[in-house]
Amino acid sequence: MNRVKVMKPIFRPEIESSFVLYPYRIYHLRLYYKRLRMRDKVFDYFAYVDLYRLGAERGDRFIELQEWEVEEKAVMNPLVNEEEARMKAFESAITWGNSRVISWWLPRIEVVREELAYKVFWLYEKDGERLILDSLDGKEYSLDVLTGKGRRTCKGPFCR
Repeated sequence: MNRVKVMKPIFRPEIESSFVLYPYRIYHLRLYYKRLRMRDKVFDYFAYVDLYRLGAERGDRFIELQEWEVEEKAVMNPLVNEEEARMKAFESAITWGNSRVISWWLPRIEVVREELAYKVFWLYEKDGERLILDSLDGKEYSLDVLTGKGRRTCKGPFCR
């Protein structure tokens, strides 16, 4: 059994289910901009870096985390290392900050808080169909469609 930090689930299936934990690195960054003949600007930026696909999303706060005791087989291993994730968070923060501030210089970036956390994806069966439920946005996905086991729905020359 491992003890891991999990993003607090908002949605949960009403029927019995299992889960898989998907890795993220969460950053609270502070950007300090120097500006000529104007007051300097300071922004807080929250980056959620996907450690499987190396994508970054901006958040409006640091999400609440919980500690769970889980079996090792329920935890997905990250494919992106800590340094790559940090650079992706910095890149995302600079792009966002530069769209809001006119400055001759790149910002100085301070890491206020950094955590490895997991997003919960619930796995369950409903009406004979295997489904995945995203615990943060409540969207359901068919596991058979995601893995390519479902029937092909597109027919014709433009389908792949």
